[in-house]
Order: sequence, then C-alpha cells, then structure tokens
Amino acid sequence: MEYLPPLSSLLAFEAVFRTGSVTAAADLLGRTHSAVSKQLHQLQDHAGVELFRKQGTGLVLTPGGKAFAKVVTAALEEMRGGYATLRGRSDQSMVTIAVSATFARVWAIPTVSRFNVDHPDIDIMIRLVGPIGSRELEVAPDLVMSWDRLLTPMGEEAFTVSLGDVHMGPVVSPSHPHTFADGILSFATRIDRRGAEIVWANWSRISGIAVDWKKAMTYDHSYLAFEAARMGMGAVIAPRFLIEDELASGALVAPAGFLVFKEGFYVRPYDTRRGKLTKNARIFLDWLESNACLTPEGRPAFLSVEAGLSVPLPQL
Repeated sequence: MEYLPPLSSLLAFEAVFRTGSVTAAADLLGRTHSAVSKQLHQLQDHAGVELFRKQGTGLVLTPGGKAFAKVVTAALEEMRGGYATLRGRSDQSMVTIAVSATFARVWAIPTVSRFNVDHPDIDIMIRLVGPIGSRELEVAPDLVMSWDRLLTPMGEEAFTVSLGDVHMGPVVSPSHPHTFADGILSFATRIDRRGAEIVWANWSRISGIAVDWKKAMTYDHSYLAFEAARMGMGAVIAPRFLIEDELASGALVAPAGFLVFKEGFYVRPYDTRRGKLTKNARIFLDWLESNACLTPEGRPAFLSVEAGLSVPLPQL
C-alpha cells in the first residue's frame, strides 16, 4: 500500500497553491510562516521529488509540483463537499457547477480555489459531465459554463454573463508532421473528441482554411485528445485557455492561428427561464464576472505568460 503524507502537509501545500505564497497561506490557515514552510518541506521529503524551488524571496512550484497541487486541490474539494453533506449543510449554502473533466482540471479548480480565498464560507461543488452536458445530471446545477462555439454556436440564452472571448483553433506538437501554406493546413492525423467531430468542418468553413489529413482517431474525452496531441500523435482543435501551459512551453503550436469568438465564454443559470439563483450562487457569479474573465488574448486570468503563438483570424 502506498502511504500518504500527513494531511497537514497537504493542506499547507494546497493553501500555497491557492494563495500563491507561503505568507498568504499561513494567514489563510492561521499558522506561522515557519510552520507552513516546515510542512511544505516535510511533504517534499516524503515524496522524494522536487515540488517547489526558491525564486527570489518566495517559492514557485515545479511542473510536477503544479500537477500534483491540482490533484490535491480537487481531492480536498471533494472531501469538503462530502463532509458538508455529512454535517447536513443546507443545499442553499452550496453552489454547484457542471463542467467537463478537462475544464475542471485546467480552469474550474484553480478558479474556485481563488474564490475560496475571498469567500471561505461558500462551498463550490464541481460536478463532472460528459459531452451532452448537464442533461446527464440527476440534480440540476446552479450554474452552467459554455465555451465551445464550434460545437454549439452562440445563442440568445437569457441571463448569460460573458467571461471573455474564446480563441479556438487546431494545435499540434512541433514533432508531428504538418504544414500550413496557400490556405491549406495539412497534417498526418486528425484527432477528434467523440460527439464533436463537426468542429473541424465548422472551423474550416468559418476560417476559410482547408484541412487535409491522412487518417483520424477519436477519443471519448477532451483531455485524452489534448494529451494525444501533446505527445505528437496528431492535430486537435482546442480553446486556447485550456491548453495555455502547453502553448507557453512549446509542447503545442497553433500553425493556422485561432478563431476569436467575441464573448464566447460565458456562464449562466441552469434555469434560463427565470434566471433564479440562490444568494451564494449569485455571489459566485458576480465574483466570476469581476475576477475570472479571460484576457484579451484568450488566456486564463490566473496565468501571466507571454506565449505569443496565435495568428489572428477574424473575430466572430
């Protein structure tokens, strides 16, 4: 059996990831700076791998540490939700959002973590859904996130709140054979997400760029499709804000650029007829509008990188 590190060290690690510094984490946890620092080193010693390194007077997570921090944060959020249910907390106190696994890992968990710093008394429950969205849920969520404008065109749904422009386009590993010339994007393998194969035809039609490939492969989930592309197995269409780390590192490139869908990333109440929300759901929605919009370049608000890999295409 694989032994887990002390829970206190995981809580300290999560707090540093959420707040961005040991000092802020200590304030959040009500502990001293030295106590939190000691627990971080205890966790790193237990793992036997480098989770963070010094940068100036602070600490920065290594790529492995960042990936593990996301796992720890997701697990602790699930534990908090389960404990709230055990205690019989009112459903009105918990806010539920329905998102895909990829969206949860890359955007929702870091965003909810930042929200919890400002509103530690409000629990956000993240429920994972499949390609057909919140219709799979037995209990309706409070809020629904929507961003895939190549699969679902912008409608005129009531009570929507825009969180920014969505940049979408084909991305591929530099190691995968591909060319872009004379208005034709060519590559060896096209990667699809099951149920969303139409996005390639829609992207080609809107951008005016022809697409040529030799074979296609299909995955059930976006994160599998994105990972396959990162490993050099083919090209996949993705929104920039979900693959920004890969673009910034050069693991993926966008040879034909991104289409920009104005105000294409939005959040709305599940009930679009009345737009009714609980008090806490309204607080979360207002916080998202003020603190979680994508940058004009289509990147997550909590990242400050200069990838510079997009080629402008028409705004829609």
